[in-house]
Amino acid sequence: MGRRLALPIAWFAALLLAGACASTPEGARSPRARGSDGVVHTIRAGENLYRLSRHYGVSVDAIVAANEVRDVTALRVGQEIWIPGTSKQSATQTLAGQKAANHPNQKPSAKTRALGLAWPVRGKLSSRFGWRNGRRHEGIDIPARRGTPIYAAQAGRVIHSGRGLGDYGKVVIVKHAGRFSTVYAHNERVRVRKGQFIEKGDILGEVGTSGNASGPHVHFEVRRDRKPVDPLLFLP
Repeated sequence: MGRRLALPIAWFAALLLAGACASTPEGARSPRARGSDGVVHTIRAGENLYRLSRHYGVSVDAIVAANEVRDVTALRVGQEIWIPGTSKQSATQTLAGQKAANHPNQKPSAKTRALGLAWPVRGKLSSRFGWRNGRRHEGIDIPARRGTPIYAAQAGRVIHSGRGLGDYGKVVIVKHAGRFSTVYAHNERVRVRKGQFIEKGDILGEVGTSGNASGPHVHFEVRRDRKPVDPLLFLP
C-alpha cells in the first residue's frame, strides 16, 4: 500500500543526534550533593524517566534538570537518580513492566523479550519488509480504519513528530533505550510532541493517509543503529 518509502540515513542520524545531546555516558551526574527535599532512586532494569515521573508524581523535566541529564537513553542499571520535591519513599520494587490498559496487544512471545515491542495497531499486513517491485520496503504496512489509534511499541522519547520527511506524511519517530528506534508514518493526526517521553501503549497518533499512501494504514519501521530491520523479528 503506497509507494516505496525510504527514510535517508542522513535524516535519521540527524534526528537521533537531536534527540540525545552529547555528554557523559551515564546520562546524569550523581545526586549525592542534593538537598533533603526529595529521594534517591536507584535505576533498575526496564525503568526510565517516564516511569519515575509517574511513580513519584514529579515531572520528567524536573528530574532531568535536577540531575543535569543530557542523554535520557543512557541511564544505566544501578545509577542513582535524585527525585526532587517529593516526600514519597524510594520505590522498593522495579517500576518496569507497567503497560497501558488500553493497549490492544497480548503477552509478548519469547522472541520479543529482548526488545519487548508490541504492535502499533492490529490488522493483516498489506506489505512486508524487504524487496517489492525491485525496490526495498523498509518497514511493514498495516491497514486500519482511518482514525484508529496508533500505539507506541515501546517506551522512549519522541524525536520527531509531524511532517518534514517527504513521502512519510505526518510521522512519529521514537528513540528507545539502547540502539533502537521505531517509526510510525502516514498519520491522520499526531498526538505527541517532539521531546515528549512516552510509555509503551501510549497513543502516538491516528491512522490516516498523509504523505504518499493509497489508503489508510500505518507504515511501521524498526531501526537498529539507524538501519532498518524487519519489524516481524521483534513483534509477538
